[in-house]
Amino acid sequence: MMPRAGEHNEVWLQGNLRPVIAISLVAGIAAALTVVAVAIVAPPAWALLAVAAAGGLLLALLVMLAWAAAQPRLVRRGNSVAVRLAPWRVERVPLEVVECVFRGTEPIVASEEAAPRFRVGTLILRIAERATEWRERETFRPWGSWDDGHIVIDGRWCAPLSAESARQIATRLAELKRELSAGCPP
Repeated sequence: MMPRAGEHNEVWLQGNLRPVIAISLVAGIAAALTVVAVAIVAPPAWALLAVAAAGGLLLALLVMLAWAAAQPRLVRRGNSVAVRLAPWRVERVPLEVVECVFRGTEPIVASEEAAPRFRVGTLILRIAERATEWRERETFRPWGSWDDGHIVIDGRWCAPLSAESARQIATRLAELKRELSAGCPP
């Protein structure tokens, strides 16, 4: 998405390629094993061609996922915050409806019966209750959620979250909101 003329862009939270690299390694090993198995079991050229085509499709999908994962999760654009919680969509939330930003955690659940052994860091943006049109959006769940006025960004799919990074984003949001309330465009 290109910025509008005269619009200031500030990246508040970068994306993260680490999960895509891990997925790519697993997919690459699986593809290599498949090629070896097909070469042993079905040596005709058409079988290898089919495997090569499937490998090309897999590579294209991984490149698209890597591009999307590398895109920033939060960018201040003018009087709004661009939130990317899906590879295919960016939502521009007006600054005046974002009440606060804070750090949180969510359990990593392996199965329904087991108690979670690990937690993942999150960044949470709280939306004002009066902003009913911004209460929820569809997301790519591994990247986060947007329900009941809370935007929750999963720390595994963004730049490392720390208390300091959350504090910097919250401080910048407060500065911009003060400028808006004083009638100064950010």
